[in-house]
Parts: sequence; structure tokens; C-alpha cells
Amino acid sequence: MSRRSRKVAKYRRPVNINIGVIIFFVLFVYIGINVILYMKKDHLAIYEVVEKTIADDNTCQGIILREEEVVKTTQAGYVNYYIKDGEKVGKNSVVYSLDQNGNIAESLAQSNESLRLSAKDIASIRSDISNFKNTYTSNDYTSVYDFKFNLENQILDCLNNSNMKSIEDLSSSKKSGTIFDIVKSKKSGIVTYYADGMEDLKEDDVNLDTFNTEEYEKRMLRSNDLVEKDSPVYKIVTNEKWTLILNISKEQFEKLAEKTAVKITFKKDDLTVTAPVTSYQKGDGYFAKLEFNSYMLRYVEDRFVTVELLLNSASGLKIPVSSIIEKEFYKVPRDYFTNGGDSSEIGIVKETYTEKGEKKFTFIPTEIYYQDDDFGYVDTAVVSAGDVISNVDTQETYTISEMDKLEGVYNVNKGYCVFRRIEKVYENQEYCIVKSDTTFGLSEYDHIVLEASMAVESNIIY
Repeated sequence: MSRRSRKVAKYRRPVNINIGVIIFFVLFVYIGINVILYMKKDHLAIYEVVEKTIADDNTCQGIILREEEVVKTTQAGYVNYYIKDGEKVGKNSVVYSLDQNGNIAESLAQSNESLRLSAKDIASIRSDISNFKNTYTSNDYTSVYDFKFNLENQILDCLNNSNMKSIEDLSSSKKSGTIFDIVKSKKSGIVTYYADGMEDLKEDDVNLDTFNTEEYEKRMLRSNDLVEKDSPVYKIVTNEKWTLILNISKEQFEKLAEKTAVKITFKKDDLTVTAPVTSYQKGDGYFAKLEFNSYMLRYVEDRFVTVELLLNSASGLKIPVSSIIEKEFYKVPRDYFTNGGDSSEIGIVKETYTEKGEKKFTFIPTEIYYQDDDFGYVDTAVVSAGDVISNVDTQETYTISEMDKLEGVYNVNKGYCVFRRIEKVYENQEYCIVKSDTTFGLSEYDHIVLEASMAVESNIIY
């Protein structure tokens, strides 16, 4: 056979289907689709129920009115004080001394003794600095000036206490040319060392403009410099009774209209007190007048204070308003609930008919989500409108038809949404306080759906 007559046929390989590759590809596509669906799906946020107290934000500003008098010098000279800021004094008590020609002041300045702070003084100053650091917020920058004022007062107290013995020694020596007067208080009261020009302010003078603090200024009265005749040197508060006028909103005014007393919290030191209250309108403003017989010492250095009106508050389980839903239930007379057979389960007996027309009674376990004096509330998944149930004691029947709504949340402790009824105690725009340990209710540390509108009952969430 010649070479030309030979025919060469190409060998075709058989198609080999790799099952493993196909399975891998299908799984890859399946996982990819599920990942995409998961990314597009709205996810449920979960909220942990906690025991809390909430209240309306009823913060407002107040101005303090009291019986106070600024005392002035009768002579020019250098003043040295003997009373601490905020200290009570009796009538004829020594408040300060006046060195008219400056000899004693000069001797004190030339003294080689440096000011030494006691351990108590240092601890007090450190405490004030720490308190300011912990409570300062950038929203209330004016507190910086109050802190500076108080710190200067404290240091001057330490300086005057240190100089007191030296002053007594110098004055008793009857140094030539020294004119030294001891000045006593003409009234009893609380001594403080600032003035703000509002000492004579009366209730009738208070209006909306009074609360404009842009130009308000506290002036420190203590100084180591020479003071002129008739200069203010200290202020004395002569009565423990004082008045607080609050600048309130119209809504707060309406809430206070029928109240004779109100509980407030001073934001400065978190003191909570109850005081008699009278609310009134003046011009375009709304005001509330509170009267006190004590606590003057706490606020003797303040003219303006911020307080919170505790008008609406409650304690209980705190939940977001967005978690609350309404669900419909069928109302079943309480007499129709019974225990089923050999079990302790609560349920109802449903009356039906077989194909032959024979009457049949079926026990259906059910949960009672809520009950009043006449009815128990049953889930719509258990019974339907038109179902006939039987009273096992009286053999009477009842046709289910009446419905009502209950408020509740979706509990997800078990990984799926379960309705739990709530009883509101208090509610504001964001949160609600509900009772704990209610039937089919919530307990502390339960987990609920944050946005109830996104959840479906009985759906698995994990």
C-alpha cells in the first residue's frame, strides 16, 4: 500500500464532565446570590431593655432675689478681711480692718514671711479644681468666670488668715503714725464679696430682658489695693428666705397652671427640692415664682441658676417608642377558658361538626395575653371570627367575633419575633417607661426589635 493511499483520522477526545466543578460552580452562584440578598436586606436592630427613670426635658433659667445690702467704707485705706466668703456673722462682729495711711500694709509687704497654705487649704483648692474639671462643658463657658472668681476668693481667704496675726501684732504695737480702724457688722447675716448691681432687684422688676446675661457682670469687692472712701467692701445677706423667679415656656406654664408646689433640681449641684410655686404671665413672657426658707448658703454667690422642673417622670423598664406596635386579638369570655385533659395547659373548647353532622369538641391550648374583668385576649392565629366555643361547665356556647388591640413589642430572646404586651407608665417623644413583670410582658435585659415596623411576628432574625 502506497503512502498516498493512507488516510489519517484525527482522534477526538471524549468530553469528560467534571461533576465536582459543576457542584462548586452551583454553590458559588448560590452563595453569591445569598450574599447579595443579605446586603440588600434591611437588618433588624436589637435593643436591650433596662430599668431606668426618665423625665421630660424641662430645663429653664432662674434669677435669685434676696434681702442683701452692699456695705461701703467710711474712709479710704487698705482693707484686711477677717470673715471668709459665705460665712455667717452676728451683729457687731468684726468683718474687716482699715489701714488708713498704709503703714501696716507696707509692713506686711516687707515681711519676709511667705504665704503658706495649710494642708486643708490645699485640699480645698484641689477639690474645687477637680469639680470644675469634671463638670465643665463648652456649652456653658460662663462657668469659667465663676470658677476664677471662687478660686480668687479662696486664695484671698488664705492670704487674710495668714496676715491676721501680723496685723494684730502691728496694730497692738501702736506704731507711730498708724491709723488703724476695726469695722464691725451693723447687722447679722451671710457675708459675701461680690456685687453685680442687682442687689435691689424686686419681683415686679423681673421681665424677659432681666434674663439677658450678655452684659451681666460680677464684680469682686475684695482687693489688696488702696480703696477710696465710700467704696463697696462687702455684701451681707440679711435673711435666709429667698425667691427664685424662673423664665419658663408656654408649655411649662400650662403644666404648672394648677400646681401649688413643684419639685426641681438645681443643675449646679444636683440638689432636688420641692417648693411652693406660683406661675404667671407678664408681657410676652411666662414666669414661675418659687420661695425657699433654706439653702441660701449654697447659692449665695449665684444670681442666675439653671434648674430642671421635674413635672413628668417615671421609673420602670425603658424602651424606645419605635419598638411599640399594636396587635389585634380576639376577646373570649373568661368563663370559657379551662384546663385541658390531663395537662395543666389553659385553653378553650372549640365546637365543630364532622362530615356526618356529628358534633365534635376539640380542646385548643391558648395563651391569654391580657385579661380584664370580662374577657381574655387570644391570638388571632389560634381562633377565627365565627368559631364557636363551649363552656364545659354550663354547656353554653359563644361565637367569637369581637376584637381589640393591645400595645406591645417584639421580643427576640429566642431568635425569632414574639409579641409581648406592655403597659405604659410614661412616654415622651423618644422613649417609654413600661411596667415590669406584667403577664406576657417584659423583664429587664430582654432583647426587643428596635424598629417594630421592620419585623414580622414569628420570623427568625438570626
